[in-house]
Amino acid sequence: MFAENLKKTELIERIHWLILLRWIAITGLFITTYVFSSVFHVVEQVAPLYVIGIVIGLSNVVFYFNMDALRTKTFVSVQMHAGIQIMADHFFLVCLIYFAGGIENPFIFYFLFHAIIGGIFLEKKYSYMQAMFATSLFALLLILEYYSVVPHQPLKTFSAFKYSDEIWHSEVYVLCVFFALASTIFISVYFVTSLMDRLRKSRGDVLFEIRSTLENMAEGVIFIDPSDKVTLCNTEIEKTWKVKSEEILNKSVKDDQIPYIGDVASNITERFRKGIETSQHQEMKTENGFLYNTYSAVFDPSGKYWGTVLTSHDITARKKLEQQLLHSERLATIGEMSAKVAHEIRNPLSSISLNTELLYDEINKGNGEEKSDAENLIQSILNEVDTLTEMSDEYLRFARFPRLDTKPVSVNSVLIELSKFFNKERLQRGIALKENYASDLPLILLDINQIKQAFLNILKNSFEAMPDGGKISISTRLKDDNIVVSITDTGSGISKEDVQRVFDPFYSAKVNGTGLGLALTMKTVEGHRGEIICKSTIDKGTTMVISFPIESCGKDIIE
Repeated sequence: MFAENLKKTELIERIHWLILLRWIAITGLFITTYVFSSVFHVVEQVAPLYVIGIVIGLSNVVFYFNMDALRTKTFVSVQMHAGIQIMADHFFLVCLIYFAGGIENPFIFYFLFHAIIGGIFLEKKYSYMQAMFATSLFALLLILEYYSVVPHQPLKTFSAFKYSDEIWHSEVYVLCVFFALASTIFISVYFVTSLMDRLRKSRGDVLFEIRSTLENMAEGVIFIDPSDKVTLCNTEIEKTWKVKSEEILNKSVKDDQIPYIGDVASNITERFRKGIETSQHQEMKTENGFLYNTYSAVFDPSGKYWGTVLTSHDITARKKLEQQLLHSERLATIGEMSAKVAHEIRNPLSSISLNTELLYDEINKGNGEEKSDAENLIQSILNEVDTLTEMSDEYLRFARFPRLDTKPVSVNSVLIELSKFFNKERLQRGIALKENYASDLPLILLDINQIKQAFLNILKNSFEAMPDGGKISISTRLKDDNIVVSITDTGSGISKEDVQRVFDPFYSAKVNGTGLGLALTMKTVEGHRGEIICKSTIDKGTTMVISFPIESCGKDIIE
């Protein structure tokens, strides 16, 4: 497709060149006719020559205004159009030769120019067909004159030569001229087409190298021609965009049929065409990740716009890495802050707790109802101090994540133990439990205490999301080379906006929540080289999907 469009573009440029050349020829015709008729008095029939010149000019105007329409047609159609123009030129040339002396006209060698033009414009077989058409027209003219079917239009200058009045009627002369012209035309076509075949082969080799290079590029590549149609795409673009080449080739970016670019590409190419810009970059989000597209305008040496090259990179992995890096940096900053805050709070809390207990003991020595109220107030203070102490401990656990102490463990046994631990509370809350554990799971390296705490945080959130009872489903399965754990509840669910933030430190939808439970869970899972994903729908429930790689799980030690 790309090679064909390149050939079409070149042919359209040559047709444009031929139209300009034809204007020069028309101008030369008018000047020559005037000089030879008015100055040298050689040509008798002047009016037909001027009429033919006007007809050629009108047809040239039609050809000129049809140029834009050619850009939307196929290469075969454009080549056919070029052939029609050359055939018309042959016909007009025969008419001019006839009214300007016929075989006596010294300008019959102009047929050679048209034969050469045909060899340059057209493929070999069509070039020979044009040569055959030209010699047939010339032969028809000679026959019609020879048998006096049409009157001979002599040139006056030949009247001074002996036998000049019979030269067009001489069999030997006519045959010699025809043979000389026909052989010269076919020989010229042979040499021209041979040279053009070599040039086309060289260009084909270059295009093959270009195509091979594009197919081996790590980036997806698309070429958009001057009419905004996609004429080339490599294999990588099919992989990156998850499309087939036939879905985008020969489609216009203006029709909004091409995924991921649409009106954006149309606006960019329009700016390139006007010379406002020569390159532009675009980052976009797709269903499967992120793409980074680079648009570059292509111009020929004369500054004419030839099209746009679009390179498309799948930057999903890079964006994920950037997000992980930002998340890690954020966690590190929050960890440092948490450690400092927890450290500063723990000392005063210890002092408050100790003095409150001493005060409680002192008051407890006496008797009386007033002292009982004081005891209640002090006990309330102690309870709040315990809450703050527990919160500061959680901050410290997040800030100073303990070293992993891994050993081969069955994930199923961990979950079964936790379900038993929660059994009493679950029944009190009116929550049903469904368990489905795969029997073929291998042992993996886990820090059993930390993994228990991670699952505990998830189950606690599920319980709190179902204050009026509900159902919890726990399942395990083997997928690829990972052990996948799914914990699903039928609670109130989480909005799409909040799902993106549930693992952020200090984010909590609960009034008294620290927002560190799921953050610690994620840190624990990732510390084991695992992955955790939250899926939720409002009023339907939430599913936590945790996957652990069998081979590499627990081999990274977190300090």
